[in-house]
Parts: sequence; C-alpha cells; structure tokens
Amino acid sequence: MRRDDQASNRNTLGLFIEKAALLLAMTGAAVAAWILRDVVLILFGALVLAIGMSAVARLLGNRMRIGYAAGFSVVVLTGLILIGAIGWFFGAAIGEQLDEVARKIPTGLQWLTDQIEARPYARDLLAKLQTADLSGPTGWIASALAASVRTSVAAAGSLVVMAIIAVYLAAQPQRYKIGILRLLSPAMRARVSRLFDAEANILGRWFAGQLAVMATVGILSGLGLWALGIRAALVLGLVGGLLSFVPYVGAVIAAVPATLFALAQGPYYAAAVIAMYVAVHFIEGNFITPIIQSEATALPPVVSLLSVISCGLLLGPQAVFLAAPLALFFITAIEVLYVEPVITPEKKVEL
Repeated sequence: MRRDDQASNRNTLGLFIEKAALLLAMTGAAVAAWILRDVVLILFGALVLAIGMSAVARLLGNRMRIGYAAGFSVVVLTGLILIGAIGWFFGAAIGEQLDEVARKIPTGLQWLTDQIEARPYARDLLAKLQTADLSGPTGWIASALAASVRTSVAAAGSLVVMAIIAVYLAAQPQRYKIGILRLLSPAMRARVSRLFDAEANILGRWFAGQLAVMATVGILSGLGLWALGIRAALVLGLVGGLLSFVPYVGAVIAAVPATLFALAQGPYYAAAVIAMYVAVHFIEGNFITPIIQSEATALPPVVSLLSVISCGLLLGPQAVFLAAPLALFFITAIEVLYVEPVITPEKKVEL
C-alpha cells in the first residue's frame, strides 16, 4: 500500500509540474506577445492577406487547371500590374488632388474658426479651450488630423511589410502549417489542424467580402463627391473606401477631411458632403454589407464596435484596421477549441 501511495504521489506531483510548466509557458507567451504586439499585429495582418491570396490562387488553379503554384504566380503578377497601372494612370491626378486637399483643409478650418468666433457663446467655449492649452481654437482638430496622418503613414509602412510576409506565407502555406503541427503532441494535432482550416475559411471569406465592400464604398463616395462638384473626389473617394475597412469608425473618420475640404468651397458644399456620406453608409450598412458578407462571417454590431474600441485603446490606432478579423479569429478559436468539444454529436445544435 505504501508503494502504491508513493507512486500515486509521484504521478500527482508530475501532473502538477506539467500543468505548472504549461501555465508558465502560456504566461510567458502572453507577456512576449504583449511586448511584441506591433510585430504580432503585422504577422496577423500578413496572415489575413496570405489567406486571401491563397484562396484566390487555389480558385484560379482549380478553374484553369494550372496548379496552385501557377495560380499564385498569376495572383502576384496581377497585383503588381494593378499597382503599377494605378500609379501610371492616376498617380499624377492623385498627387495634384493630395496637394489641393493639403491646401484646402486649413482654409476650411479657418472658416470654421471664424464662424465660431462670430458667436458670443462659442467665444466663451473657445476661451475655455485655449486655457486648456489646446494650441488655439481649432488646435484639437489640427492635432487630431496630424495624428491621423501619422497613423496613416505608419499603417502604410506596416502594410508594405505585411504584403512581403504574406507573399512568403501564401507561396507555401502547407509548409508552415505542417511545421507548426509538428511542434504539438499527436493528440492535439487533429484539433489544431481543424482550427487552422476553420480560421482560413472564415478569414478568407471575410477578406473577400470586405474588399468588395471597400470597392463599393470607394466608388459610391467618389461618384457622390464628383456629382457634388468637390474637386478632390478621386482622393477623397479612395480614402473613404480604404477607411471603410474599419467598421463604423472608419466612416466617421473618412467624412472629416472631406467635410473640411468642402468647407473651403462653402458651407452648403460641406452640408451636402455630410448628407452624401450618411446616404452612402446607410446603403452600405443596410444593403451592400448584408448581401456581400454572409451570416457565417458577419459580426454582430455590438461585437464589431467593441472590438474596434478595445483594439484602439489597448493596441493603438493602427490596430483598429485589424479589429474585425481579430474578433473573428478569437470567436472561431473559442468555437473550435472549446464549444465543439463539449457538444456531443447527438446534442449539437446550430449556434
């Protein structure tokens, strides 16, 4: 009996040490991920891009019967040709309109300042703002715009790095998947492989749908600005399409520079621009997105909005661009790793 007790104690101690080591490893991984969160975000963005590229390459390979490698080469070459064509045909126009936007936004800010200072109740508010050391009556607006520009530049640099990493990941996706699975125990490989497949499916479908939404919003915004007589319609429509990648918040951010630019042409232009953006995003939110994004990938509005706010507060403004796919990633991981194992096949229900 004493030997059996000693063996049981050793097994218990070994199990405790194993769980403690696992807990320490998970804690260390979480701390390292937090310290290197910028790198983790770039890797996650590259993963989303790679999943989208891989899905298109697989589709082309199957449809054209040319294989995955040839399909992937077509995807990369097509992307490079499109980028070069946009730069060749629209580069000069975009550059001119960017210069015009840079000149007109301060004019719009000055008009807004004059209108505020012309009203007594607003002057009292300005005095309080100035005592708060906000660098002038509209300094907070200018500071917000400057921060947005810095964030956009940083996001553009990160996007280049993401694209380079995504090309390497999408070129040999199975190589990296098998390499990760080999690090796991045989008992965990099947479930983690199922997780990889589920994540690739959900993120690939979301990415394709989001690209379609961005293109639609960009085209509608550009056409609306052009119809209203806003001279920088191409650039502002492009910005609106890109920022629609961020749920809810992106629509508001995109409307700010367009409205300030329109103020330089007159207050009625600014009011018309605001009305146009409201109409475009009403159409996008109620018709375009529900049609393009299927129920399998559509996030509930509350979850989507909370993910944007949480990523912005915890990880910085650049992280809001990846808020939606991050939420989908964690929801899918919870379902595959936790929900599915505790639901027996007989009791499995649609969630």
